Amino acid sequence: MKLETQPSTAGKIARFAIVGGLSTLAYGACTWLAVEALSMPPLLATLAGYLVVIPLNFGLQRSFTFRSTGMLRAQVPRFLLVHACNMAASFAAMWCVVEWIGADYRWGIAATMTLVPVLVFVALDAWVFGSGRRARAQHGGGR
Repeated sequence: MKLETQPSTAGKIARFAIVGGLSTLAYGACTWLAVEALSMPPLLATLAGYLVVIPLNFGLQRSFTFRSTGMLRAQVPRFLLVHACNMAASFAAMWCVVEWIGADYRWGIAATMTLVPVLVFVALDAWVFGSGRRARAQHGGGR
């Protein structure tokens, strides 16, 4: 009998928090630098911050958090789609904070850094790196 060596959910959450924390700090720093040092508008700076962090985040999430050995050609487009939605949500949060509420852009960074990670974890675990599909397949519910 072969034992599955799937990472535990608690372990994945802990590793996701580490990678997410590093990525979030990098995003925040890039966004802040883009606004402060490059005089970039906050909405554009938030997009730039994400684009800088995406490759690092993919590599760490795939290899460290989810320990995936799945096919890159399937995972990369899914990861990019999840993060396109992530960027849209972040952009919307920044717009609401800066344009609608009229608050400082740093509140937009804070909103993005706290609201998005939960949704991203679920999407990466269930769809991008596939533990949800593997579990369904093992119990006869998937293809």
